[in-house]
Amino acid sequence: MSTLLPWLLLVAFLRPMIEIFILAAGEWWFHTTFRQNRDLFSRYIIQITTVGREQDRVNEIIREIRSFPMTMNYEIWVTNEPGNGDIYPGADRVITVPTDFTCVAQYKARALEFSRIVRQHLGYDTADTKITFLDDDTSPTWEYLETAYAADYDICQGVTAPRIDYGSGPFAHFILSHIDDLRFHNCMTYCSSFQGILGRPLFVHGEGLTITGHTERTVTWDWRIFASEDLTFGCNAAAAGLRWGFFHEYIQLTSPWTWQAYFKQRRRWMWGNIHAIVNRDVLPLGAAIRIAVRYFLSLFTFLASGSAVVLILTDTIEVAGWAHSLFWCSLAVWLVNFGLSGWVNAGLRQPGVSSARFWTNRVLQSLAAVVLAPVTATFTIVALVATLYMGNPRSFEVIAKTAATSGQRQRDRDRDGDGTTGTARDDEAVAGGGRVPASVVGEGNR
Repeated sequence: MSTLLPWLLLVAFLRPMIEIFILAAGEWWFHTTFRQNRDLFSRYIIQITTVGREQDRVNEIIREIRSFPMTMNYEIWVTNEPGNGDIYPGADRVITVPTDFTCVAQYKARALEFSRIVRQHLGYDTADTKITFLDDDTSPTWEYLETAYAADYDICQGVTAPRIDYGSGPFAHFILSHIDDLRFHNCMTYCSSFQGILGRPLFVHGEGLTITGHTERTVTWDWRIFASEDLTFGCNAAAAGLRWGFFHEYIQLTSPWTWQAYFKQRRRWMWGNIHAIVNRDVLPLGAAIRIAVRYFLSLFTFLASGSAVVLILTDTIEVAGWAHSLFWCSLAVWLVNFGLSGWVNAGLRQPGVSSARFWTNRVLQSLAAVVLAPVTATFTIVALVATLYMGNPRSFEVIAKTAATSGQRQRDRDRDGDGTTGTARDDEAVAGGGRVPASVVGEGNR
């Protein structure tokens, strides 16, 4: 066992070396194989799905999109829940999900299914219709939307990067921004390869997910789920033989503002994925196996590599010279990956910021990403274990997307004294049952 242990631990150090090759292969695939054909599409819908508590942020996203020099005709839709803000003057269509609408899916997936039925009634469920989905914390770049529209695939998406207020204060948000460095790394590595090269997704991000109307009609959002609707849709699209694509343009996200929000978000992701993995009426077996293996490998890599670092540095175990070199080389590659994440994530330049300030911040954030790499890796695993211990929320708990709304929710909690964030309607999509009212199908700009 003493002879086997060093080899078992050192296997974990192969992962950074393997990932750098996977990342390069994904980039090669995009630049040499990714297909675009704008002539295939005649309609483009950009849909922002929200509970309704981030009305100001949604309107900001709409203004950002309207400012882009878009080369295609497009419509901006907002789908939200009743009882919250619904004033979106820049939107072409605002769809409020009726409280009496029911389907198998719950929460966000239910809202997406309702908007799908609206599109079906309008005749927008065809292969020449493109739909890009955004969340209420998502700012796409102009290049992202242009590439998504032209992509000659049934379903595709680009790179997620936590660029919105990345690395800004307060201190909790600064740390949580860097914990999200792994989101960019995982997307560049595993989304580019599994979605792009293999056409069998391992991760699927609802932010920036782009599909055709035919794809939405074929797959639908009506699955027995309360979360992980993006993963469920993407994996079932692949199982149905629909073509996946991946491109290197940025969909810009917002990291959680508080630790409570961070664990709430990760808990929803974890248990949504677990529900999908264990239920064959949600995920196909092949998809469930590869996603479960991914969780196992993440836990094994953290534990084995962390143990190896301690044992090697304390001379508890001895390894051959070449293996020792591999250890240091892998460690260097691992840190470079985090530096790259920091560099990209700090790449959003706000209006009015000087060049000196922008580049100084970018360098400092990249260095911070390297220094905080052990913290990032550790808390990712801590979140995995903690959210398992916390149990299944069985609901779609939303988090505040801006510093302002985060502060308001904290004030609401202090006022209510019950640890909740407003009413159930604020935090969860309301479940009900029924059909699509004709008034909603015909509803236009508001």
